[in-house]
Amino acid sequence: MVTLLKVYIVRHGETAANKDGVIQGQLDTQLNEEGIRQAGLLAERLKDVPFRLAFTSDLQRAKKTAEIVLAHHPGVELQERKELRERFMGSLQGTKLPSQVRKAALRNEDSIETGDQMRERAIAWWNEAIIPVAKQRLKEHGHGQTLEPLNVLAASHGGLIAIFTNAAVLEGLAQAAPGVGFGRCWNTAISIIEVDESLKGRIVKYGDISHLLQRKVDVVDTNVDEVETDSAV
Repeated sequence: MVTLLKVYIVRHGETAANKDGVIQGQLDTQLNEEGIRQAGLLAERLKDVPFRLAFTSDLQRAKKTAEIVLAHHPGVELQERKELRERFMGSLQGTKLPSQVRKAALRNEDSIETGDQMRERAIAWWNEAIIPVAKQRLKEHGHGQTLEPLNVLAASHGGLIAIFTNAAVLEGLAQAAPGVGFGRCWNTAISIIEVDESLKGRIVKYGDISHLLQRKVDVVDTNVDEVETDSAV
């Protein structure tokens, strides 16, 4: 099978809320100094990938991360998509509460976005923004033709990335390549999905932070937004 697209889904760099264990949800927090440094290392890692398309959550921490990456790729338009936002966490946003209190709120607060709602919007982004590009390339080049994959950047959030990749596998939109497992999605982690002529995805990388580990950069071990979203997967 010929690979039509390679989609690089990256998590944003560190924020003060990440470091302090505060639930952000859809609060529009900014990268801290360390987050900007992490995004710079991510950009260096990806500078030789010839991106043609770029998407980002419209929240500043993801958008700034994408902008730092795209500094090496002039001329690539960055498209903001609300579907790539983190989970909406209602009254929990901006709080730092014990796990049991968070779980009680998740059970009892109707305003908090459900796992089904997250899956729906994440899959909608994939079907509306990614699959049409793959279909167009297939139309232009036909089956079995040798071509370089078109590279796509997407900047998002730990909880959204986790729920999207799990949903993609469960709904048959993608499968994980041998040896690829779904663990934590740390700040500026890279996940790569290849889309072939069948229009199905193959997850060939998940949560890669080798660009940080090589520089011995400390990462926040626990992302509370991602932890609580895991319970909705």
